[in-house]
Amino acid sequence: MRRLLAALLLAVCLGAPALAKDSPVVVTLDGRPVDRHGGVAVARLGVVYGDVVDLVQAFDGVLTFHRNAVLVTIKGTTARFTVGSRTALIDQGSVVTSGAAFRRNGDIYVPLTFFVTRVAGAQVRIDKALAHARIYVNANPLS
Repeated sequence: MRRLLAALLLAVCLGAPALAKDSPVVVTLDGRPVDRHGGVAVARLGVVYGDVVDLVQAFDGVLTFHRNAVLVTIKGTTARFTVGSRTALIDQGSVVTSGAAFRRNGDIYVPLTFFVTRVAGAQVRIDKALAHARIYVNANPLS
């Protein structure tokens, strides 16, 4: 019996995918750093996520926490993100985002591209290495 349990435990451990390490992402807003201390954004499994508190502050929005969810309002657009869900409720509809919102060190992170384009109404360009996200509100992203 012990051998069977040991074999099962070993199979589970070897078969479980290793958790990918989050990589820091530098975020600028019209050329200025959003967070001088770092940690405002991370890349996880090919998706760039931003700390919802820092993002809401950058866009001068309003934020309310509801257990495992956060309600964000920026310039009349309201969105609700729930930890563990890829579905974001935005105004009167719902949208499946590129990744699920998650908690990291007590903070909630949401998919950056979705947040910037659909909630804040700005543009974002993320480099191929997922190391730098450039948000444009008052500047031309092509310059």
